[in-house]
Amino acid sequence: MRVHPFDLLMELSTDHIRLDCAALHLARDVYPELDINVYLTLLDCIAQEVADLRPGLTAPLRYEAMREVLVANYGLSGSIEDYLDPQGSYLNRVLKRRTGIPVALSVVWLEVARRLKWPVAGVALPGYFLVRFDDAERFVLADPFDGGVAVSVNDCRRVIEQRFRGQVSFSRRMLRQVDTRTVLTRVLTDLRALYLARREWPRVALVLRRLAAVEPDNVHHLQDLAALHCRRGDVRAAYAHLAVCLERLPAGDDRKRVRQNLHKLQAAVVALN
Repeated sequence: MRVHPFDLLMELSTDHIRLDCAALHLARDVYPELDINVYLTLLDCIAQEVADLRPGLTAPLRYEAMREVLVANYGLSGSIEDYLDPQGSYLNRVLKRRTGIPVALSVVWLEVARRLKWPVAGVALPGYFLVRFDDAERFVLADPFDGGVAVSVNDCRRVIEQRFRGQVSFSRRMLRQVDTRTVLTRVLTDLRALYLARREWPRVALVLRRLAAVEPDNVHHLQDLAALHCRRGDVRAAYAHLAVCLERLPAGDDRKRVRQNLHKLQAAVVALN
């Protein structure tokens, strides 16, 4: 079976994974005729517009230049409806519609910054994704979903407290920069929730396969994938995914339980022959 290009990218070390390429290859699960170069060129052009403003070296100046181009000129922002629409998670659709969910909008900001070689990274707060601009003395947090407005540390604390009603305690450690895999994991986790709510099981299965590629050490994705295929009556696929899960599991009770389930699936596969 031909390996999906997204999965091939995930075999690279995290530092060598280009977020824009990974996000666009991910979109090919839904848009198979997608011409990736069109959107890479568009991001190049947006980055050049920002560079033409000659923003300077500080985090606040770079943030203002980025916001001027992405929000004021390009109109990139969020909408409540996109939380329920899977299109809002795919980079090609975000660039075309100029709207999306927070993490997908953040991908645009991050990839424009990468082209400019700016120290900008994602911040994966619980239920709240931001973009962080750094310089030697300070940082600026931007909310791409809310028109790129700058938010303070206290704003972040307030959002966490209100959203989780005190069940999650805010910590400044939540504001640390996250890597490419973490961004992709957030995109995929949001997609999984959307497709589960819609009961679109083939889409859920694809998302779980991509999650397993992004986080190869997280065997729960393979277990969920096996359970999904089993529920849909495809015991051969369930067996294949659970077999890979067993290979990756460390020694322990979970390994014993997975082996028992694997034997049951094997018997079911034999019964089909």
